[in-house]
This record gives sequence, C-alpha cells and structure tokens, in this order.
Amino acid sequence: MSRALRSLLAAVLLAAGVPAVTQAAAAPAPAQTILQDDAVLLHSTDAGVKDAMAQLRGLGVDQVRLTAGWSVIAPQPDSPTRPAFDDTNPAAYPADAWANLDRAVRDASDAGLKVMIDIAFWAPRWATHDDPATTGRLRTEIDPDAYARFATAVATRYSGTYAPPAATHDAPPAGPSPDADLLGTLMGTGRAKPGGPGPGPAPAAPSQPLPAASIFTIWNEPNHPGFVMPQWERQGAGWWPRSADIYRAMVRAAYPAIKQAAPSSTVLIGATSSGGSSTPGRSGVPPLEFIRALTCVDARWQPITTGSCAGYTELPGDGWSHHPYSLRTVPEAQPINHDKLPVASTPRLLAALRRLVRMGRLAPADDQVWMTEYGYETSPPDPQAPFSPEQQAGMLARAERLGTADPAVRSWPQFLLRDRPAGPAGPRMRVAGDWQTGLEDADGAPKPAYAVFRTPVVALCRDARAPRLLVWGRWRGVAGAVGQVQRQAGAEWVDAGPPLRTAAASAAVQTVVAWQDGAPARIHWTAPGGQSADAAPTAPLPCGASARSARRHPQKRGRSHRKVRRGHHAHRPIRKP
Repeated sequence: MSRALRSLLAAVLLAAGVPAVTQAAAAPAPAQTILQDDAVLLHSTDAGVKDAMAQLRGLGVDQVRLTAGWSVIAPQPDSPTRPAFDDTNPAAYPADAWANLDRAVRDASDAGLKVMIDIAFWAPRWATHDDPATTGRLRTEIDPDAYARFATAVATRYSGTYAPPAATHDAPPAGPSPDADLLGTLMGTGRAKPGGPGPGPAPAAPSQPLPAASIFTIWNEPNHPGFVMPQWERQGAGWWPRSADIYRAMVRAAYPAIKQAAPSSTVLIGATSSGGSSTPGRSGVPPLEFIRALTCVDARWQPITTGSCAGYTELPGDGWSHHPYSLRTVPEAQPINHDKLPVASTPRLLAALRRLVRMGRLAPADDQVWMTEYGYETSPPDPQAPFSPEQQAGMLARAERLGTADPAVRSWPQFLLRDRPAGPAGPRMRVAGDWQTGLEDADGAPKPAYAVFRTPVVALCRDARAPRLLVWGRWRGVAGAVGQVQRQAGAEWVDAGPPLRTAAASAAVQTVVAWQDGAPARIHWTAPGGQSADAAPTAPLPCGASARSARRHPQKRGRSHRKVRRGHHAHRPIRKP
C-alpha cells in the first residue's frame, strides 16, 4: 500500500469516527532493559534484595547484571601461590563466597527477571603478575587459563542444572581478601556476612538446582586501566594496546570453557569502556582502537600478521557488550577522537563490528551489541556533576532512543537503582568515592528519572525549515500496547496523529506529527487488558538544540573525572569522554 493510499484510508477512517491504528515509522526491535546495582542486589539484606528485585520487575526491567568477582570468590586470593584445589569445580570454593550471588540469582528468578553475570574483576594474586607490594585490585597480565577455570566454575554453578552440595569438605580456607575487605568497608557487609546484620542467605537445598544465568560476560572494560594492566606497551617508536593481547587470550580460553559448562547461554565479549586516552601510552585504550588491536587489524583495517597477531584466527563470541557512557556531555555529542564510542557513536561501533565479521575477524554473532552499562550522575547530590536530576530524566530517554535505534542493539542499560552515599567533592582521586547515576537518591527517594523510567518519551524538532515533531517512546514490559501521541492544549491533552500499536513487550514507537508551536507532548498508553499509563509530559527540543547543547557541554576542565564505583565491586578510576 502506498503512503498516499495509507494517508487517504486513515483520513476516511478518522472522518467516520474510527481511529486508524498504525505501526510506528521505523520503530526498532525491542531492546531488553538491563539494570545493575551490586550494592543493592548483592550486598543488601535478604529483605532488601528481594524487595529490590520486585521493584525492578515493576519498573519493566527484563534482566539484572551481577558481578562474580574472582578475587572475592577464589580461595586465598592474596597468596602468591595458587592453593591446591580444582578451580573448575564450584564446590571446591569456600561456600560462603557464593552466598551473595546465589541469593541474587534465586531472588531474580523468583521475581521473573533474567540474569546476566559478569565473570569479572579482580584477579587473585596467584593469577597475575602484580607487584608484591600492591594491595588489592590485582589485574596485571592476568593468567588466561586460570581465568578460564574460574569461568568454568561460575558457568557450571549457574547453568541451571547445578545443585550446591549440603556441605563442602575439600575447599581450601578462604584466606584474606583485600577486595572483599574493600567491599565490606564501602558497603557495610563482609565476605562471610553477605546479608549484612543478622544471618546471611540460607544455602540452597542440595536437591534444588540454582536458576540459570542466560548471559555471561567475559571480564569488564578490558580497555580501562582499572581492570586490565598494562594497557599499552612500547613497540619501537610507538605504542601497542597490550590490553588487547591480554584480553584476546582471556576470550580464547574462557569462551569455550563457558559454552561447555552452560551450552545454552549467551557469552558476550568486549564490555568496552566508551573512553580512553587520545595520547597512546597514557591511561586507557579508546574502544575502537582496542577493537582493531583485539582483532589484529591496523588503522586502515588491514590484517596484522606479525608479533602477537601472528596466526590470528576468528575471535569467538555470541555478542559484543559495550558501555556507551557520555557522562559529561549530552547524548547527541560526538567525541573529537572518533576512536571513542559514547552513545552518539553507536552507528560507528556497529559499522566496525559488521566490517570485522565480514572480514572473518569476529564470529558472526559479534555484530549484535548488548549495551550493558549507562547512566548520568546528577547535581545534587554530586556538586561536580554537570546535570540536574531533571536533566538526567530527559537525557536518559534521549540516550536510549539513540542507542537502540538499530535492531542489532539487543539491550539498553541503567547503572544503579539507587545513588551511592555522597563523598566530599574536590579531590582528584576519591579514596572512598561515589556514583550518583541512580533513579533514586541514597535514601531511596525517587528522582525525576524514576517517574519516567518505565515510559520514557523523547520529543524533538525534525526540520528547522518546516518544523515537525518527532516523538519516540516505549512502555517497558508490556506487549501489544497502543500508544497515542498527545499534545497539550491549555489544560487539555489532544490526540496528535493516529494510534501506534506495538507487538512485542517493550517495543518502541516513533512517529512524526505537526510542530504546533512546540507544545508539550506525551504518549498515552493502553494495554490489551485495558490498563493505561500516561508518560510524563515532555517539552520538545527545538531544532538544533541538541547540537548547541553538545557544544555547551564539553568535558569540563580543571577536574579529573576519576571516581570510585562503590556499588560496582570497584574502587575504580574513571575517565569518560
């Protein structure tokens, strides 16, 4: 049916009093919603974890992202000598070390949420080459084979068929863990007291298998110096991303190990940070440069066949994970260094992955992208954050629209349900820093972003010469919903354009309607069972506003953006674009 005929039919139906329900123009396939908040979901009380899982389900979240911290779970992680134990067998680890993760996986399953597990940071001393004087957060020249054995244990435990034994008799003693102590200090919990004050989580019954994790991710942000070292190594007069070599070995060792232990799982690689240094040899490796080095191609996309790339073969994976942060800029801002990949650069990431798949450098599924971490910090409470809570709400929706426009993007994330308690502002490096990207403040009071999270809306000018209003939105967790764009006219809301039907749960709608002098817009949603929801009213962005705003919000000078992820198993320096 031609566009003209569709318009004529819609006009006839409307004249007859029959609303024409249409599909949204160019609506992308629905992306799963992922939320991570290890402080709440791993380190809270039993009741706190259970309540939070139910709360996330009510917000339309599909999947929770949890961290299996190697240096927290492994026995004697501060010893230079590997203890004698079968590190592929989950029963060979101290039972208490799994308690937080077991509880979170069970509670997520009970709430109807899927589980993604990062098999991640940091490493035991006996699996790294860190300086003996370094305390905690060990990550230098990680042993890929030792990592693969730990990955086997994690994937086995959360394969859906593993029932924890009633007691573990052969596990070596846990031993001191600086990283577990760090988490205890930051989150008020200890390694052997995962539930906080009072009794910890009850162990699973021997005959009851733990629920399965649907996705496992190999490590976290390997192009960031907080998680893999060294990032660079000198080669002749230049620098080579050594972290790419380290991570390539980890993927080659861990991917088949995970797939053997949990054949039906999806195994993601990458988990790349969006930033990095524009000066080779300093800080992290920009993600696109990291991807080229990982797949052994040069800046002109020609294969590299020497050195660590000699004998390169296709890198396995079931998808690429990425963290498209744009913490200090609006979502639409493009970086000066095009090897950095904030959310506005998602098309460039997808183009690179597709090219590498065609070249046989990446497995076919690796051009499917899972965005697994994103957020905006707010002021208040953080006086150093460039955006207010009200701005956070709108920019999260704008970022989601940009980041999920291509159907190859399979998920969209929110990092933190709840802010971490604020620390003092000012120091270049916070000894006990904070993250305030939550939908709630540290006391659990909702920010404006909380109210709009389940039904985000974007409204922006389409064409300055003949203004039209583009409206995008979704209703998380509801299938078959019908969205009706409405414009404010005085005290009333008036329908604009035909209703837009979705098929799959959380599917987005996008349409273009008359500009109407920039009147506020919203989407009125109706579910098949009669339930309805009104998205929060949104003031349209004028034509060119996002570009002007991007120019007004470059990365601020005079401050290092190095913070600590207290809720993310990390005491982590951050440098985002």
